[in-house]
Amino acid sequence: MATGSNAPRLAFVGFGEAGPLIAKGLLEAGAASVAAYDVLVDDPAARDAWVARAEAVPARACTALAEAVGDADLILSTVTSERALEAATAAAPHLRAGQLFLDLNACSPGKKVKAAAAVEAATPARYVDVAVMDTVPGRGHKVPMLLAGPAAAEAAERLAHFGMNVEVVGDKIGQASTIKMTRSVFMKGLEAILCETLVAADRAGVADRVLGSIQATFPALDWRQVATYHMGRMALHGRRRAIEMDSVADTLRDLGLDPFTAVGSGQRQMWVADLGLRERFGTKGPETLEDFLAAVAETDTTGDG
Repeated sequence: MATGSNAPRLAFVGFGEAGPLIAKGLLEAGAASVAAYDVLVDDPAARDAWVARAEAVPARACTALAEAVGDADLILSTVTSERALEAATAAAPHLRAGQLFLDLNACSPGKKVKAAAAVEAATPARYVDVAVMDTVPGRGHKVPMLLAGPAAAEAAERLAHFGMNVEVVGDKIGQASTIKMTRSVFMKGLEAILCETLVAADRAGVADRVLGSIQATFPALDWRQVATYHMGRMALHGRRRAIEMDSVADTLRDLGLDPFTAVGSGQRQMWVADLGLRERFGTKGPETLEDFLAAVAETDTTGDG
């Protein structure tokens, strides 16, 4: 645990879902302070609620990006994947020597390379490619993370004081995000396959039979439990997962591989997001697989699922 004069000051760029959970754990583990900036501060309809959430962490809610990052030792970027490069570019003019810019966003290696160039061309601060390898809820700042880049080893040493689960996987920007992006073909694709299978089977009135057949073929897993968990994640986070799959597709194209599976998985994730299940179930999501399937049946009126 970092203590006393060794305790770093932290800043978060983007402070929506993952940021507050990570920040709370880091404060409890000994961080000196947390400052936060999010574009929601510029939205009159969302500003007050965002400030209240930040202060509950507790984090200092900043009205300007420069204010948030100016005094920080470690800057953690936790925006949405499509805004990762924009966030790094906007932060760069306000960074200084000795700071580490930790990019936790789920975006393609190519975008991470561009973000690193934006940071390091404009400032003596150093950029670290970070891949978050599991869901943050329930794990907080101890969620497994992979680090890559010339400053990755230093970042890992500094983060280890907080008891974080970090591993350096290379000294080149993009190596960590490549692992995450290619893994997501399977992880988000598995969700999409389960969703498509079970929604179709439910429409035909054979969902229990199909799930039972899968269970018999792969008996080592409790497939009802697996399906319940992943359909709940899709209900809550389908839009973010779909956007991430755009980055996965870009990664595969950069590797010379047509992203057939990634594109289809992203489309199914967005299909679930567009059903509005997050608004229906709230932050806890559906409690059972049957709840999920019933909600899909009630809300999907297109007939193309």
